[in-house]
Amino acid sequence: MGAGAGAGAGAGAGAGAGAGAGAGAGAGAGAGAGAGAGAGAGAGAGAGAGAGAGAGAGAGAGAGAGAGIGTARSYYATPWDLRYRPWTLDFTPDDAGVPAFPFEEVINPYQVDASGNDAFIEWTTGDWDPALRFWTLPYDPQLTQWLLSVDPSRPSIMVAREFGGQPTRWQFSRTQLIGNGWLEAEDLIWQPDPNLAGTPGWPGAKTAAWGRVRAEIEELQQLMEDDRERYLPEIDIQADGLADYFISFLGASEERHPWTIEYMSCGMALGNIAYMFYKQRFKRPRPSVLCPGLIPPFGPPAHPAFPSGHSFLGHLLALMLLEIPAIRQRYGLFNVFDGSPGRPINPNPPPPGGGAPPTNPLYGRDEIKSPMLWLSQRLAKNRERLGVHYFSDSTGSRHLAGGIWRALFHETNPNNRIECPTLSGVLAKATAEWPTKLP
Repeated sequence: MGAGAGAGAGAGAGAGAGAGAGAGAGAGAGAGAGAGAGAGAGAGAGAGAGAGAGAGAGAGAGAGAGAGIGTARSYYATPWDLRYRPWTLDFTPDDAGVPAFPFEEVINPYQVDASGNDAFIEWTTGDWDPALRFWTLPYDPQLTQWLLSVDPSRPSIMVAREFGGQPTRWQFSRTQLIGNGWLEAEDLIWQPDPNLAGTPGWPGAKTAAWGRVRAEIEELQQLMEDDRERYLPEIDIQADGLADYFISFLGASEERHPWTIEYMSCGMALGNIAYMFYKQRFKRPRPSVLCPGLIPPFGPPAHPAFPSGHSFLGHLLALMLLEIPAIRQRYGLFNVFDGSPGRPINPNPPPPGGGAPPTNPLYGRDEIKSPMLWLSQRLAKNRERLGVHYFSDSTGSRHLAGGIWRALFHETNPNNRIECPTLSGVLAKATAEWPTKLP
């Protein structure tokens, strides 16, 4: 993000928080300034090695945000071997009537072996990017391995450490996630409910889940045909430059808004800890693993599909930025269109029809009338257009981000609130960079 020269600290594995800032074309292996959209002020380990500037954000001078995903490879932890390659998206059948792409050949992930035992297709430890495989180990609240490749003096890294040290406030089971409103039941229809394993309802649960997976893949095929080619230049940059789009949309700069950019880095750093934990928990295979005909032009990234990192970070950053009054007035929630300024997102909307469970701040799947959240949803949809995420990855991440945002900023129960005092300090400094005459 940003055009800074980003003189990084070497090739190491950029510590990171998701999409990170470095989308650029890094110049060779080793330390030094990555060429192109450099790392900027985000926390991380420099330009990355060899094949591009990777997802790590350098410590250099640009207007970058984000702490990277934790590997120096570009395209969001995608090996160089799976770098961008063009495909002609002509869907006209050939002279013999053969379809242009093998869309009918889709694998059911819920297989049964010869002995009748479940043999599900899941993301394994070996499928993870080598720099990220520590996420498959038992969770370490001290983040020891993650901290090896970051600058611990950065406020964003301290925020991630504060967040990561409170796992009981944000690590939940499938049942708990739905029960506390952090996910909606529909977000997980793709997965047979493990609580039904060994019961008469288990075969039916697997059949229903396979039906949802097949339907979602058909949606991705349609997006590939209708949208991918038109959106691909944007998708390409967003792969490693998610935060860059927020900076551009805000009209922010390192000169005038350094703490706003650091605030965004805080969200990406703690967000990386959260969504990587849940990726390992759900182990969902990427769409192109089940349907090779989706042929993403690069990737897919070497970590599981659910939740979507881009959707999660996009929605979390949007909600965090709307905590700043001057930004909220321009980019907040617009229920009426009479020229009034934008309103805040309700952290505790009443459940439809009353009762429990609590409703997620970003409940449902409909459009949210907020320019900032419009950008979040666009970032998420572009990952579907690319063919690396299912629709339920996007919606589940939207809801998970809403739950974590509420716990960070608006939880009134001290037993459930995630305490990140460093984040509060950075927010105060970022707010001062956006003066406003309105309340």
